Amino acid sequence: MSMTPAPLTIDPEDVRASVQETPALPAWLEKVAEYVQHAASEGETVTLTAKQRMLTPQQVASLTGVSRSTISRKIKAGEIHAVKVGNRNRIPYDEYQRWWDQAMGDVIELVRDDLREDLFGTR
Repeated sequence: MSMTPAPLTIDPEDVRASVQETPALPAWLEKVAEYVQHAASEGETVTLTAKQRMLTPQQVASLTGVSRSTISRKIKAGEIHAVKVGNRNRIPYDEYQRWWDQAMGDVIELVRDDLREDLFGTR
């Protein structure tokens, strides 16, 4: 009786971080190869699919260092676009990146003149 292997999830960061100059396979690709080889040895086929990466408000809060309630308020205010999955908000990863880049740009704009003055003195 064959045992279907557990699903294999590869995070985009693992793929992006694997750009190397050595001919060795990156760890994520080795996992894929092992998974496919195991399935083949059991006579199974392998189907690869991709899905949009979604984050919970708590995950976005952890990534940005703010509270989950702050993220929820920003969703409610329309600053962060979320998708309802059941009764829960999920934030597409590219939306998180868009919002974070914008937020950091706003912070830079606010402190740019003060930093310039601190570093180079008044002009």
